[in-house]
Parts: sequence; structure tokens; C-alpha cells
Amino acid sequence: MSSEWKGILIGGLLPALLYGVTGILQKMSANAEGGAGMYLIFLGIGTVIVGAVFHFLLPEPSISIRPASFAMVAGFTFSLGAGLISVALINYGAAISQLTPLYNMNVLLTVVLGLLIFAEYRDLHAVRLLIGTVLLIGGGLLVASS
Repeated sequence: MSSEWKGILIGGLLPALLYGVTGILQKMSANAEGGAGMYLIFLGIGTVIVGAVFHFLLPEPSISIRPASFAMVAGFTFSLGAGLISVALINYGAAISQLTPLYNMNVLLTVVLGLLIFAEYRDLHAVRLLIGTVLLIGGGLLVASS
């Protein structure tokens, strides 16, 4: 298997599977009368455990301020989003099957920011990106309204 396909499997397909299971577990936590704060605390404990395993098993540079700062802000934004999903599930009885396609349209923001911040527009096929964007938005809206 080529390095490119390994990257797609490890960084794309497996996380998609794990994130899908995460959404179900988040709904299960909400149905078991767990609160948003409790969910985030234990999500954080799980994150610390997995982070420690990755840090000690994979070759990594020592911890420094700049990358740690980006990671900390990412933790804040991720946790705030996860907390808001929990609030919608717990307080408003939202269906995870409707929320998931909406909040996963976050990829559009990531794509736009990647294009602008990292100049990734140099290496992309604009027509495919546009078609994929239209399909993503259309699919998300269809699933969310079903």
C-alpha cells in the first residue's frame, strides 16, 4: 500500500469511523441523563489518556509553547462545539442523525481556511472542489431536514 493511501486510511477513513461512533456515544450519554459538563470532563479524560499514549509511543519532539498553544485553542474550540451538541441533545431533544450532517459541514470552513492560510489552492482541482461543496451542502441539508 502506498504512503498516500496509508495516509488516507489512517487520517481519513479510520477517524470517520471513530467520529461516527463518537456521535452515537454522545447521544447515549445524553440519553443516560448525563450533562454537557460531565460529558466534556470525561471526554477530556479520554483525550488525555489517548494523548499520553500517542506522545510516548510515537516519535515526537519535546513539548514547546507554540504548538501547545495551537493545540490548546483547538481543544477549546472542539470542546465548545461538543458541549453545544450535548446541550442540543439534552435540552432540546435534537436527533443526532440530523445534527451530525450539519456540524460536519465544518469541513467547508476548514477547506476555505486551508486554501487561504496555507495557500493550498495551488494544489487543488477547483471544479472538483466546487462540485464536492455543492454535494456536501445539498446532502447535509437533505439529511438534516429528513
